[in-house]
Parts: sequence; structure tokens; C-alpha cells
Amino acid sequence: MTESIIVAIIGAIGSVITSASLVNWRLQKLEEKVDKHNGYSDKIASMGTDIAVMKNDLQYIKNAILRLEKGE
Repeated sequence: MTESIIVAIIGAIGSVITSASLVNWRLQKLEEKVDKHNGYSDKIASMGTDIAVMKNDLQYIKNAILRLEKGE
């Protein structure tokens, strides 16, 4: 009887260790996805700034063309 209890305890410990390993692996994969997503949001924010600068440059060029066309 004690042998079956010992085997059951060893089996339970092995199951817990295996389960913990799987949870840790899945958590690591989720963290990698979050890091990748965070990188995208940083890039998008940077693109917004770049677009604003390009809009200002474009407006400057349009105004310069208008001034040239008017002969200023």
C-alpha cells in the first residue's frame, strides 16, 4: 500500500512539474507576441510623426509653387 502511495505522489509531482513547464513555455511565447506588438505600436507612433512632418513639407512646397506662379 505504501508503494502505491509513493508512486501516486511521484506521479503527481511529475505531473505538476510537466504542467508548470508547459505554462512557463506558453507564457514565454505570449510575452514574445506582446513584445512584437509593442514594437508595432512604437513604429506606428513614429510613422504618425513622420506623416505630420511630410504634410508640413508638402504645404511649404505648395506655397512656394504658388508664390513662384504669382511671380513673387
